[in-house]
Amino acid sequence: MMLKSANYTEMKQLQSFENVAAMNEAIRGFLYTYKHELAPSVINVLKTVSRYACKIVGVAFLKVDTIAKLTESSKRTVQRALKTLESYGMIERKATMREKGGSGHNVYVIRAVDDCVTPDVTAEMSSREESESVDVASVEQPKVISETVIAKTSPSKRINKRINVKDVQLDESFTPSNVPQEFVDATAPFYRSADVIYRLWNRVLIAYKKSSMSRPIEEAEVLKDVIQAFKESVFAKKASKIRNTFEGYFYRVVEAKLAVWKRRENPLFDWLVNE
Repeated sequence: MMLKSANYTEMKQLQSFENVAAMNEAIRGFLYTYKHELAPSVINVLKTVSRYACKIVGVAFLKVDTIAKLTESSKRTVQRALKTLESYGMIERKATMREKGGSGHNVYVIRAVDDCVTPDVTAEMSSREESESVDVASVEQPKVISETVIAKTSPSKRINKRINVKDVQLDESFTPSNVPQEFVDATAPFYRSADVIYRLWNRVLIAYKKSSMSRPIEEAEVLKDVIQAFKESVFAKKASKIRNTFEGYFYRVVEAKLAVWKRRENPLFDWLVNE
């Protein structure tokens, strides 16, 4: 059904999140999970749209030309970015109709994408950037103080002032125990960082889930191929063959190797494909 442009009641029904914090969390999880697959222009457009989606939470009233101006991008770049975000299910486009007839500009509804990985460890390169730039306040309404200022500093805050964990670089020995030690040992000589190793392993888990293979990812032979994927990615990096991010390249190599394991589990399908 075509929405009437500037009809607040209809637009209110499109609200996709209970509050801005919930929208921020959905965007943060999406970026943590798929950032390695996205062009910077796509991320920029998503963050820009989200900043204008606070009055009715999750709903942005923006023309493509306006987004292009805000992101300092071409109209075509914005259109491609919006199409990409639609393909992931991160935004939904709603057409509008002017009161006097004729098509109005689109309304963009931000959605939560299923199966996104929420970071448990602050990532060294991306998580802090996302937590700062994804949290948005509406430019269409006055700023609201969200927390009451406490006159006296609590003991926990005094401790945090002395030891700010977010500013401490954690070496590989701090990597969470759910990451196989073999993977830690293979990656540690190149990344002496628990944050980076943990983030790389999350990419493995995403590829594994998408593969739908039944063998455990921690199984020795499967894990051996995952580590081999990392080594091949390091070689590609050294040979300057990676055009975008190392994580994205590594993810694609892992995905390809797990696809081979999936075909081994279903030889009949493999035979049909080769016919």
